[in-house]
Amino acid sequence: MKKRIIQGFIAGATGAIILVVIMYLLKAMGMGEPGFILMYRDAFGANPPMDQAAGAIIFIISGGIWGVFYAMLIKHATIINGMLFGLLPTLWLWTVVNTYLGKPLFNGFELKGLLMPILFNVVIWGYYVGLQMRKRNRIRV
Repeated sequence: MKKRIIQGFIAGATGAIILVVIMYLLKAMGMGEPGFILMYRDAFGANPPMDQAAGAIIFIISGGIWGVFYAMLIKHATIINGMLFGLLPTLWLWTVVNTYLGKPLFNGFELKGLLMPILFNVVIWGYYVGLQMRKRNRIRV
C-alpha cells in the first residue's frame, strides 16, 4: 500500500505540473492568470513573484494529495475511473474552496467557471492520473 500511495502522489503531482504548464501557456496567450494564482491571492494576498511560486507549489502538492486519495480508493486504475475521480477535486473546488474564499458555489454557474475545472481536473488531470496508475499497476503484476 505504501508504494501505491507514493505512486499516487507522483502521478497526481505530475498531472498538476502538466496543468501548471498549460495554464501558464494560456496566460501567455492572453487568457488571464492561472486559477491557482487567483485563489492564492484571494487567500493570502498578492505578493509578486512569491504568489506565482507559492501558488504553483501548493497546487502541485494538492494534485499529489488527490493522487494519494485516488491510489487509496481505486484498486484497479483505468483512464475512465481516473477521469471520474477527477470530479472529486472539481466538486471540492466548487464547494469547499469557493466557500472558504467567499466565492459563489459552483462558480456562480458561469459557463467558464463550470467548464474549465472539468477540463483541467477531469479531462486532463484525471486522464493522466488514471493512465499513470494503470501503467504502474501493470508493471507490478
